[in-house]
Amino acid sequence: MTGILPIKKYGTQSALTDFREFTMTKPAKLAKYAGFTEQEVKVLCRKYRMDFESMSAWYDGYQFSRIQHIYSPNSVMNAVENEEFGNYWTDSETYDSLKDYISMNYDGLKDAVIAMLGGESVRVRTGTFQNDITSFKSKDDVLTLLIHLGYLGYDAVERKVFIPNKEVMEVFKKALSSNSSLKCG
Repeated sequence: MTGILPIKKYGTQSALTDFREFTMTKPAKLAKYAGFTEQEVKVLCRKYRMDFESMSAWYDGYQFSRIQHIYSPNSVMNAVENEEFGNYWTDSETYDSLKDYISMNYDGLKDAVIAMLGGESVRVRTGTFQNDITSFKSKDDVLTLLIHLGYLGYDAVERKVFIPNKEVMEVFKKALSSNSSLKCG
């Protein structure tokens, strides 16, 4: 069974027993399957004569304790197929949902997003997240959802989130600029 969001918990227990859950915040031994590894991307870049540094800037940035460089597979393959780097994120996920989440502005969420746009990492508590997209109670819940959706990278050691790469940075900028209630100033 696969899915981008963790299994929904009701109360303190899950309705499933003997089930192992691997998530974007705790992928364990499955981390290398969350996307392309750096070595896989290097092979693709050599094979298709694409610049590895540009590929990294655009699509790298996800990290786990076992694997430090995980690339967005959909975006890498689109770049290879189209023979150019660009934003392929919106082909698979609409930025409207990102805009909606940010506009909730729990506990200074907008300020946290602005800090991340400036290159900062923001502390997050992922344990409060209720594993759904409707039961938000805090900034941490929204940030954790954005980790699971791939909008944010997560450093489990530092317990901080960040915008992982150029492609997702553009999505955040577009979401903020297209909604007057989210604009800075």
